[in-house]
Amino acid sequence: MSDENDDYRVLSIQSHMVSGYCGNKAAVFPLQLLGFDVDVLNTVQFSNHTGYPSWTGKRLGDTDVQELFDGLENNGLTDDYSHILTGYIGNYAILDTIKRFIRKLETINPKLIYVCDPVMGDWGRLYVAPEIVPLYRDIMQVANVVTPNQFEAEILADVRIDSLASAKEAANKLHLLGVPNVIITTLKVPVKDVPNEILLPNATDESLYCLSSQMDQNSDVSQQHLIAFPTYRGYFSGTGDMFSALVVARWQEELKKPIPSLAGATKLVVLSVNAVTKGTWEKQVKYINKITNGEREFIDGRPETSALVRCCEIQMVKSRQAIEEPELVGNNESIKMTKL
Repeated sequence: MSDENDDYRVLSIQSHMVSGYCGNKAAVFPLQLLGFDVDVLNTVQFSNHTGYPSWTGKRLGDTDVQELFDGLENNGLTDDYSHILTGYIGNYAILDTIKRFIRKLETINPKLIYVCDPVMGDWGRLYVAPEIVPLYRDIMQVANVVTPNQFEAEILADVRIDSLASAKEAANKLHLLGVPNVIITTLKVPVKDVPNEILLPNATDESLYCLSSQMDQNSDVSQQHLIAFPTYRGYFSGTGDMFSALVVARWQEELKKPIPSLAGATKLVVLSVNAVTKGTWEKQVKYINKITNGEREFIDGRPETSALVRCCEIQMVKSRQAIEEPELVGNNESIKMTKL
C-alpha cells in the first residue's frame, strides 16, 4: 500500500462500463484503495460490458483523445503523472496517439512508470484489428511492464507457446523488443513441464499458471518465475483489468526496495485476484443452484441471459481486504511460486 507521504497519480486509459466491472471500472477502485490518485480517460463508454446479450454506448476517436490530452497539457495537469496504465484500446489511431503522448510525458518525467496491458484477444481469437499488433510491438520500447495473456504473448513475440520452454522464450523475445518486465498473466503448459514444488493436486494440462520475467539490470539474463494457482469453474470478466491495475501498485512498492522483485509483486497480485475470483465464483455457484433448484452447479461458457451475466460480475468492493492485504486473505497454501 502507498505510504501517506507518497504522491502517486496514475492516468488510466481504457474502456468504461456504466454497470459492472471491466476496464477502468475494474482498475480504479483497487488503485485508489492502495493509495493512488487516479485520473481516468475512458476510450469507450458502454452501458455494460460486451459479455451481456446487448449493450449501448459510444467510442472515442483519436481526435477526441488528443483533445483531452491537449486540455490536460494546457492546464499543466500532465506534469504530476507518476504512472500510466493502458488497457483495451482497440483502435490503431487512438493507440498511436497514446504512444506519442507517453513519449512526451517521459521527457517531462524520466521516472514515469508505464504498465501496458496489450488487450488484443484470448485463447486463439484476435478481437482487434490486425494492424494493432505491430504497433504494440513498438510500444514495448516505451513500456516498463507488460501484462499479456498467453495468446497476446504468442502474437507479440511470434512464438507458439506449447511448453514451459516456449513460454520462457516468448517472454525473452518480448524483452528483446524493449520491455524490461514481462508478466504472462494466464498460461497453460503441460503438467510434465511444471516443477514438482509448485504442482497442485489434480493439476492437468488445462491448469493455469502465471509467468514473470524480469531483466537483470546488470546483465542480459532474465529472472523468471512460475506461479501456480487454483482455478474456478465459472464465467469471469474484468479480472485481467484488475490484475494490471494491481501490478501498477505492487510494482511501485518493489521499486522502493534496494533490489525490486517483479516476482514478489506478481505473487501479491495473483493472491488478490485469485481471492476476488474465488469470492465471485462462490456467488455464482449459490445463484445458479438457487435458480435451477440444484439442477446446475456451475456456469459454463458465456451466460445466456443478462441476469446470469449480472451474477458473474466480480465481487470488487466486497473483496477490498483481499486487495489491501493479499497475504492475509489470499490462499497462500494453494498459490505457489518457483524460480525457473
